[in-house]
Amino acid sequence: MTDAADILRRRAAAGTRAPHGDGARIALCIEGGAMRGVVAAGMVSALEELGLTNAFDAVYGSSAGAICGAYFLAGQAGVGAKIFTEDINNRRFASRFRMFTSRPIVNLNYLISEVMVGAKPLDAERVLASKTPLAVVATDVASASRALLRDFADGEELRAALRAGATMPIIAGPPHPFRGRRYFDASLTEPIPLLSADEEGFTHIVVLLTRPRGVPRAVSRFDRLVVGPRLARVSERLAEGYLSRTAPYASLQDQIASGRSERGAAILGIRPDLTVSKLERDRARLLAGAASGRAAVLHHLT
Repeated sequence: MTDAADILRRRAAAGTRAPHGDGARIALCIEGGAMRGVVAAGMVSALEELGLTNAFDAVYGSSAGAICGAYFLAGQAGVGAKIFTEDINNRRFASRFRMFTSRPIVNLNYLISEVMVGAKPLDAERVLASKTPLAVVATDVASASRALLRDFADGEELRAALRAGATMPIIAGPPHPFRGRRYFDASLTEPIPLLSADEEGFTHIVVLLTRPRGVPRAVSRFDRLVVGPRLARVSERLAEGYLSRTAPYASLQDQIASGRSERGAAILGIRPDLTVSKLERDRARLLAGAASGRAAVLHHLT
């Protein structure tokens, strides 16, 4: 099987758009992680530099990964990356002190309704017009299962989906409504949106990871004492999954490392060599995370 990098380079050179007619179907899957999403932002910026904006057949994003995917499809990956270092690395967006108040630690309304509309406006029309569809992976609270939010009617609905798909349980407030249902982000069901893409029959899956190899997805004391109990008031099933998420995440990482999905798709996993905290605010560290993501993509695709 021809590897994804070769196919993507040929598509970029030919300037084709989906469907590409070359017998391959390539999905781009983007992990999130709140401020760790700066790594994914650096990665999609590199893809944009390489002329690969239209080279994929679909984009799947979890949490911040979906926001990065939207800016990528809009041809604004570089703009999206600057959000992390210019607009949300501050207490207005995230403050641990708010855990002692009625307000959520992370203020997603500021990001979605102010930054993405005003300071760094997302060109939603370009996302909607793209031949490469965007799927926002989220967690449906009622069914305690993953869900794909897509086929958006307009920019307002796209932003609503991104808001729902970025709602970290408890940390970013209660579940967010979208099309009559309530959602948390995909951290509860599919933090790396690999399985969703695999189920839809792609021949190749490129996965952008925001943690370095060997860095586990740990459950912290804060998770056990604060997030878990509060989440249980919403859904005991989701709370149980949240507190036992280390093993499923490790299993996904093993599958990516194997280079082959459960359904036989070729997997290219791209990961940084630098760890960024979920609530990182230090600008130098965030810039280093973006640079690490960019370098990883250039290493694999040039």
